[in-house]
Amino acid sequence: MIKLTFSVDSIDTIIQVYNQIQVQRAFAETGPFTTISGLGPVSLIAGISTYTLNDASGTSSDWYIFRYYSTVTTYASDWSDPVLGEQGDIFYNPLYPDEINYGTAQQLVINRIRRLIGDPVGLRREYGEEALSSIHDDGKTYQFDEKGWPAAIFVNNIGYNTSTDPTVNGYTYLRFNENVSTIATISGVSYGIDMFYYTFRFSNREIMEAYDNCAIPIGLTIDTASQEAYMLQTAIDLLFGESWESSVEDGAIIRDEGSLYDPSPGLAARKALIDKLQKRLDDLIKSSVLSGIFGVRVE
Repeated sequence: MIKLTFSVDSIDTIIQVYNQIQVQRAFAETGPFTTISGLGPVSLIAGISTYTLNDASGTSSDWYIFRYYSTVTTYASDWSDPVLGEQGDIFYNPLYPDEINYGTAQQLVINRIRRLIGDPVGLRREYGEEALSSIHDDGKTYQFDEKGWPAAIFVNNIGYNTSTDPTVNGYTYLRFNENVSTIATISGVSYGIDMFYYTFRFSNREIMEAYDNCAIPIGLTIDTASQEAYMLQTAIDLLFGESWESSVEDGAIIRDEGSLYDPSPGLAARKALIDKLQKRLDDLIKSSVLSGIFGVRVE
């Protein structure tokens, strides 16, 4: 699995001429390069400077080239110099369905907001005897150690690949139709549970719902608010809600005879990030407002 990352400088200028990034692959740096089915093209979006593309069949020895292209005018830039892709480090062949299948444009928004709030998607595995201890007494409920969403679930070497079995509740609990504690053990021998799941503070659905319900940032209007402004405001809203919850539920300093628990540094760091994002949004709003001023009358 290879991950390609494209950084488009001056996206607002580039998108006036081109609307796609085309990609080709070769086994050697000298080619020949060919277009691979499913490998792009990547649609350019106003205000979005970074794009990612996953090559499921790619290897660390494959080479890639790319160019800008317009489906409207058929204009194309020169092909780039050959580059090697990055080895993927996440579970890119999930057997369990995604919570919601978002389109490319929506996924780019989600990824951008994740970077703003510092919430990259991780991957965790739970298996063996420790995983068996996470089965509830009802024999049908399994509890993740962290908030997440399943990527692959195997119980007694049986794969569970539908969202109806098991169902996911609160990004923490899996509810199986069968008795999971029984099928995990045969004749007293533990066959175990093997689960991969994505970890995060906010799910894709939670991020997208916050973005879709984001209020127009103060100082802008529905006509002047850019996608970047909405993403910055969404990031601030998410972090503010998270900080409020942490302050209420986990904000007290606890001291006993041998230890001290003080959440203040973490809360302060989160506030600093909110302040930084707010300044970026304020600067963006100021720039948007000033861009509409073409002259100043002096009396």
